[in-house]
Amino acid sequence: MTILRSAMALALAAALGACANLTAEAPLFSVADQIGPAPLAEGVWIALGEDCPERNLSRRRFPQQCSPIEIDRLPDGAWRVRYRVDLALGLTREERERAEADAGRIMALIIVPAVERQSADAFAPLYIAESTPQSVEDRVSYFVIIPQGTLPAESILLLSGIGCADALRDGPIASVTEQYAERVDETGAVHRELSGCVASSQAAVREAARRAVIENLATLIDARYARVARR
Repeated sequence: MTILRSAMALALAAALGACANLTAEAPLFSVADQIGPAPLAEGVWIALGEDCPERNLSRRRFPQQCSPIEIDRLPDGAWRVRYRVDLALGLTREERERAEADAGRIMALIIVPAVERQSADAFAPLYIAESTPQSVEDRVSYFVIIPQGTLPAESILLLSGIGCADALRDGPIASVTEQYAERVDETGAVHRELSGCVASSQAAVREAARRAVIENLATLIDARYARVARR
């Protein structure tokens, strides 16, 4: 994984390969589905936590644990996320060189309300971000954004992927195909385990997102991201 993608994994929880998370065979949302005013303030954002306390919000450069990224809009209205290697402190020379070489790559997102019926002039309480694959190695993935405070939000809680187990705990979801794999334990017993799930409709993604948020309410407070002070 490149430094750029590694930083985005920290900042936007994009590293989904190790978990059974919701995906789709192809993007299900488009710019036209981004109903309502922009939910996020554009600018530089950092991941807050024990290794990146709030005092960093007033800095011009940040410890690498803050994973500084820039969020803005593309000409077509989609959202763009870029790792700001020039703002990250503490990277090794190798890490910085790899990140600079990869600086041209971006993460493109479609951010839509997590509710089906949304007024064109109102904000939603919950949003879904769909990542658009940038290469054959990438896959469609989903994040859930919970804005905090006044919108456009300058602080959010981010659910790092929609876990299949979380989404399906209360039963199947229409237009979500469950995937299973067999595992043989040390005794030779075969276990059938949920290995993934694939959505084929917008309604399915929205329902899965709402269920996943409920399942993760206790830990969401630890996944906070905020925009730094304007320069």
